[in-house]
Amino acid sequence: MVPIHGPSSDDVQSAAQAQAVETGGERRISGGRARARDRLMDRANNDYTPNPALAQVRDVENLLLFIDDDLRETALAMERIEKYLLSTLGVLDGASLDRAEIHSLATDASVLEQVDMLNETLESLRRRMARLARMV
Repeated sequence: MVPIHGPSSDDVQSAAQAQAVETGGERRISGGRARARDRLMDRANNDYTPNPALAQVRDVENLLLFIDDDLRETALAMERIEKYLLSTLGVLDGASLDRAEIHSLATDASVLEQVDMLNETLESLRRRMARLARMV
């Protein structure tokens, strides 16, 4: 069996640079951000085109601002929980074990606070989405 080799990292990087030149810039600059968290944060900091169907709904602007806040707060809680999970994984995958580091992770109450925050923001988001559904 002949091993299959993909393009080298230099080839991939060169292709990405060539594509950026052809399209007039990097994807980050073009607004085509792939990660949901980045897109949620962009909505807070940049102007965006509202959904044309929502633009037809009366008195929905404030509700949409609250929904955006819930989306961002939920994403932030998830990010903090993910950091905890990655820290735990890092300890487990590390070359050596440090009892103090393991104990610190085991007793870290802040991750439980983030789980509570996640639960609260998700519930708030669901309530507001139900309210939006009644308005549409």
